[in-house]
Amino acid sequence: MWDYVDNIKNSTVKQTIKKRIQEYQPKSYVIDKLSSLTDRFFFVVFATEWNGECRAQLPNLAKVFVAANNAALNIKVIDFDENRDIADEMNVLRIPTIIVHDRAWREIGRFVEKPQHGGTLEEDLWGIIEKNVKAA
Repeated sequence: MWDYVDNIKNSTVKQTIKKRIQEYQPKSYVIDKLSSLTDRFFFVVFATEWNGECRAQLPNLAKVFVAANNAALNIKVIDFDENRDIADEMNVLRIPTIIVHDRAWREIGRFVEKPQHGGTLEEDLWGIIEKNVKAA
């Protein structure tokens, strides 16, 4: 995640994203759930710096991962423009797209563009994850 942010070429966009990361306050009840996960999940994120929804959602995603502070949650951001072949292979049509995989690398859900039903990014991601968490 951080290598993507650090490699943003437009310095204004980079500073805006860093500022939004600092300012965003994710829903604490979701962070508590993400923090306590023991099952591994992998997040493949397709984004690009020129897209407004990417500039809006990536800082929120970064803050969620920092706040959760859970090594079981793994994230990789892929530049959509530089990796169109991979995006096509994974059927990514809009950005940002966050593809969530379980520990066996089976796709279990997607977050596309913005939160649905008036929720937040972290609530949408938790909605995907909670259906796939093993019962204790």
